[in-house]
Amino acid sequence: MRPAEFSTARRIPQNGSPGALEGEFRAAAWRRVVGMNSPAPSRAHTTTRPATGVEHAMRAEPAKGAERTTTAEPEAGAEPEAGAEPADVAELADLAGLPPGPLTAAELAAAVPNPAGRLRYRRIWHGMYRREDQPDDLRLRSEALARTWPEGVLRGRSAALLWGDDTAPADAQPEIWLPSTRRSCPGRVYRYGSMPSSAVTEIAGLRVTTPLRTCRDLAGDVSFEDAVLSVERLCAMVPELPGQLRGAADHPVGRGATTFRAVIRAAEPRSGSAASTRARLELAAAGCGTFGHGHTVRMGHYTVELPLADPMARCVVFTPGGGPLARGRSAERYRVRLQRAGWTVIDVRGPAARTATATPGARIAPDMAVSSSAPVPYAPMETGVSGATCHRAAAVLQSRWPSTEVRFPVRDDGAADPHGMWSGGGW
Repeated sequence: MRPAEFSTARRIPQNGSPGALEGEFRAAAWRRVVGMNSPAPSRAHTTTRPATGVEHAMRAEPAKGAERTTTAEPEAGAEPEAGAEPADVAELADLAGLPPGPLTAAELAAAVPNPAGRLRYRRIWHGMYRREDQPDDLRLRSEALARTWPEGVLRGRSAALLWGDDTAPADAQPEIWLPSTRRSCPGRVYRYGSMPSSAVTEIAGLRVTTPLRTCRDLAGDVSFEDAVLSVERLCAMVPELPGQLRGAADHPVGRGATTFRAVIRAAEPRSGSAASTRARLELAAAGCGTFGHGHTVRMGHYTVELPLADPMARCVVFTPGGGPLARGRSAERYRVRLQRAGWTVIDVRGPAARTATATPGARIAPDMAVSSSAPVPYAPMETGVSGATCHRAAAVLQSRWPSTEVRFPVRDDGAADPHGMWSGGGW
């Protein structure tokens, strides 16, 4: 070994912090890459202690007649050897052999004794680590919080996520119930109070609240609209939950029972998407008609389920992610056929311009006009109650989603069936 190589040999501490280990490991890797082409280190960077006998032996010239072995440097632009794995493939292979997080500091030291392997982990918070390829999301942090406090119970957003609710915002914080008070920490939510044993269960070894208790906690912690979204999603994931919610709505008990009952009555498990639910709640808060899900119409030889509609006003609302009728060429055909049959088609598009105002007691002024920025290709045919409902529904949705497109029934084209039930010809 050359003196330069001996003086710059890698020295990784066995019990160093992750930051120190990472810096030392990267420096050593860089020295290995550039060591052959870099000049010898200056005197200030070499060891000044006297050379030992082992070092004298390492520095001595080979004996006369002994074969000298050298390592050839690869030429610039040379092709890699056959069978050599790309760097990213080798890196993924190395990560696959490491245990995933969350891991405590003691578990990480026992599972990965090699200090270089521990450099592939990142800190979640004090004493808890994850593998560098794992996303630092709500699920991982909820599992880490449950492992930090084994006597606690995951609740709220954390419990809803484990039950299958995927409507939590990206910045949601993990929540846990604790039997006694603890010092609050940033990025974590601690809750206290009563927690009966009947409201606690386990999922994959983690203590969480039951679906019914999770819905009640969300009704009291998050906004009305977000609580309805979560309840609808949980009803789709837990088959027995709708029956339990009906029983809880008929017999409200405890603090927050009124809000909980309002959330249950506003939830509609037949909703096709979160955007459709938000539009329905916005219309209900404004007092616009009786929009709901599950309405069907006969179109030619097919029966089509509308994403969100008011059959009495002959008004249908399409939202992003609301089913097969929300996109594609066939969706445009459905819209045209609905217009010719006397329906007003409202197509919700673009991002929301404001936050939700859909609360149990919110109402919007009845004399709202349709925004002039939205394209309105046709004038409304109806001038009675149904026409006023469609006009107002369009105004309410455009106030939140300015890019909403409104298509009123086609003028001078009579409806074959004003009730929306027809058997037309071919396309």
